[in-house]
Amino acid sequence: MTLDVCSSTIIHEDKVNTVKDCLTDKDFSDILLLSKCIKDPSRIKIMYALLTYEELCVCDLAAVLEASVASTSHHLRYLKQNGLLESKRDGKVVYYSLIKEKAASVFNSLSDLTETVTPSS
Repeated sequence: MTLDVCSSTIIHEDKVNTVKDCLTDKDFSDILLLSKCIKDPSRIKIMYALLTYEELCVCDLAAVLEASVASTSHHLRYLKQNGLLESKRDGKVVYYSLIKEKAASVFNSLSDLTETVTPSS
């Protein structure tokens, strides 16, 4: 594998300063939090399932994951606490769904991005 690097060091100060100025007030904590939310394959599957079928109960999601209800509930609780899911109770059943304006658009964007990414050999 060849590494594409500059053959000489030339700093384009105007570009560097523009980027530094833009980064000065940026808060990346939301992006870091999102990355923690989707670093687990089970959480990604949960989000994908909820994109596919807008609302699912804990038992359905556990069946999709082929995991215990307790383990699935743990993932759901984490995603909900971090603002990606909402839940509603209907009698004894709790249904989960994505908070559309946040999670669905982010997850769709990430899915689109992965289609263009080529893993290195």
